[in-house]
Amino acid sequence: MAMERVPYLVGGGFEHSAEVMRAMLAAATSGAEGLVNAGDMKVAPLPVPGTSVTIAPGNALIRNSYGGGSAQTYACRAASQTEMPIEATGSSGWRNDLIVARVDDPTYQGGAFDPVTFEAARFEVIRGVASDQATIAGLGLTYPAIPLARLNIPPSTGTITATMITDLRKVALPRVERHLFTHGLSNEETDDISSTPGDGMGEQWPNVTWYFDIPDWATRVRVRAILGGVRVENIAPNNFGQLFVRFGSVADGFSTQMGRWDSSMAGGITRQTFMVADDRVVPASFRGTDSRAYIRATRTNNNANTPRLDTFSSISLDVEFYETAV
Repeated sequence: MAMERVPYLVGGGFEHSAEVMRAMLAAATSGAEGLVNAGDMKVAPLPVPGTSVTIAPGNALIRNSYGGGSAQTYACRAASQTEMPIEATGSSGWRNDLIVARVDDPTYQGGAFDPVTFEAARFEVIRGVASDQATIAGLGLTYPAIPLARLNIPPSTGTITATMITDLRKVALPRVERHLFTHGLSNEETDDISSTPGDGMGEQWPNVTWYFDIPDWATRVRVRAILGGVRVENIAPNNFGQLFVRFGSVADGFSTQMGRWDSSMAGGITRQTFMVADDRVVPASFRGTDSRAYIRATRTNNNANTPRLDTFSSISLDVEFYETAV
């Protein structure tokens, strides 16, 4: 087949085809598919659970899956909340429904239609899917669609609650922002863990704080802290504690999981590497704010030979904020 006569975007009164416009959108988004923003088209129960669910307004990108429509993308928009009725189950057993956003394009489907009233984009409930269905793969759909949620509905049930809804949405082009901080200790810096044993929040170790802005779109954060060249003098055995990264204040912040440092052998001096890593939800109150992060450590006994940071030690903190559907 010859190249399309009118490319995007030629002036002078040319008429541009829908195919070229969809190809332009696919190229601009690298063929990505899914939501435009994190909160788009979320499926939720009614405020007072009933026989319908609500679908939040939003925007989505849906790849063209019609024959002959490859490398094209549709852009869909729901301007307001939609209420979608759900059929009650009978007494014979569970039913699993998939809620999708779909496209019907008469260019490929054929048949007469009125462009004023025809719904070329709409939400649909596909009944009777597998209990773990998470994509449209294997459903044999004859139209482009993306999954929004799965409903796992018990027998003899007409009221849809939050526990029956599994969110399947994905952001088409999730944003990512990374901050990599490093610190090499100077000759004047020597830092032991001196916190009172049993203090769950311990102390800031080392005494270094890194500052940054948390994007307003950031829903999760990947964190990795590495302390290299930690001096461990094994005078007494059974000396251990915990290590974690804290965001915000001690009183009102949030933390990664607790990592463990452990010096269990007596005798000798070693240089060790401590690390803690985690993937955490960014609380809504922290999104779009200026914040800070620092490493904290605890110890569980009164042994004098706690780990020490000195001029041979170096610290790095890797913080990556990213966007997921919420």
